[in-house]
Amino acid sequence: MRILSGTDIVDISRIDRSITRTGDAFINRCFTKSEQEYCDSLKGSRRMESYAARFAAKEAAGKALGTGIVNDGVSLTDIEVVRNEGSAPELVLHGRAREIAEDLHIVSISVSLSHDGGFAVAFCTMLAETP
Repeated sequence: MRILSGTDIVDISRIDRSITRTGDAFINRCFTKSEQEYCDSLKGSRRMESYAARFAAKEAAGKALGTGIVNDGVSLTDIEVVRNEGSAPELVLHGRAREIAEDLHIVSISVSLSHDGGFAVAFCTMLAETP
C-alpha cells in the first residue's frame, strides 16, 4: 500500500473577492450543484468559509493525485466534497479525477477541512494498492 497526500490553505477573503467579482461564473466553474446548495444554505461568514474549505480540499486532492487542479484534464468540479448530515465530509471523484484515481489503484480517500483566522485549510490522504 502507498499513502498519497496533499494539503492546501486558502485565504477566505480571496474566495470572497472572486465570488463577488464574478458571481455565478466562479461558483459554477469551481463547485458542483450539491456543493453550491450546501454552502449557500449557510448564513453569514460560514458561507464563504465553507466555499473556501471546499476549494482547499479540491487543491489538496489534486496534489494527492499528482495532477494539481486543471492539469491533465482534471477540472475543479471533478472533485466534490460531500457532506452528509452528522458525518465528516467525504470526497467523491468524477470524470478525469476518477480515471486517474483508478489508474493509481486508489482504494480509500479521506479529507479533513478546517477554517480559522481568515484561512481555510484541507488535508487529503489517499490509500493506493501497489499493483
